[in-house]
Amino acid sequence: MGERHHEKTPHFSARCDSGCNGYDRGMHIIVNPSPSPSATTTAVSSATVATDAAAALGGNASNATNLTAVQGQNFAIQLPSNSSIGNGNHWALSLYDASSVTLVNQTYVGGSLSAPGPRADVFTFQGTKTGTSVITFNCVSPTNQIENTVKYTINCTTLNVPTVNAVYISHGQDFAIRLPSNPSTGYHWELSLYDNSTLKLVNQTFASNVSTSSTVVGAGGMDVFTFQATQAGTGGIAFSEISPANQTTSAVVYSVVIAS
Repeated sequence: MGERHHEKTPHFSARCDSGCNGYDRGMHIIVNPSPSPSATTTAVSSATVATDAAAALGGNASNATNLTAVQGQNFAIQLPSNSSIGNGNHWALSLYDASSVTLVNQTYVGGSLSAPGPRADVFTFQGTKTGTSVITFNCVSPTNQIENTVKYTINCTTLNVPTVNAVYISHGQDFAIRLPSNPSTGYHWELSLYDNSTLKLVNQTFASNVSTSSTVVGAGGMDVFTFQATQAGTGGIAFSEISPANQTTSAVVYSVVIAS
């Protein structure tokens, strides 16, 4: 996976709005499958986060589209999209083996105050049974032509291992990962590590769920991390949920495939 870069960045303030295409146009969902911050979660060490991320991502380019899912947990696959005004390319779920995973939702996010950052189609699945499933996505043009196809192999397990989410992106493009957050609880997300041989952190911001420019006490939202794909290949990203006591309570891992 290359050199792992550890970095902490300050929080800023922003807002946005999201739309959908495909199966559930008009729906609004939290795009990351991780749980919301909770005072009942158990603290884990930063070393554990790094070890779990390394084990989950593997660092092997040939395994970049092989993801681990845990039975009963959600995971997300994010693909860059241009369909906000209906005249750009978008991603469609072509087919998948439902023997071990099921589609929970599809949404379109980005380019608005409540969901800032580059636009993307996000497909959320849940691991339902131990086994292996293949998921195929097609990139569809405005004239309904298939311009690209991406396949992911999902290994669903009952073991206590990190669930790996996925991003597919092209070299030179930006993408954003959005994690549910509520600063009033004292919990927030921090970037634990990422592969800086293929990825560059561009920005970090907080986007409120409240549709107003003023700050609303207690309002939840998303911590938004924007990256740029700087080189074709693969990379990994891990985030830590930090409690008011400055303890790491959970982690979220992403595997990134960067097309040339």
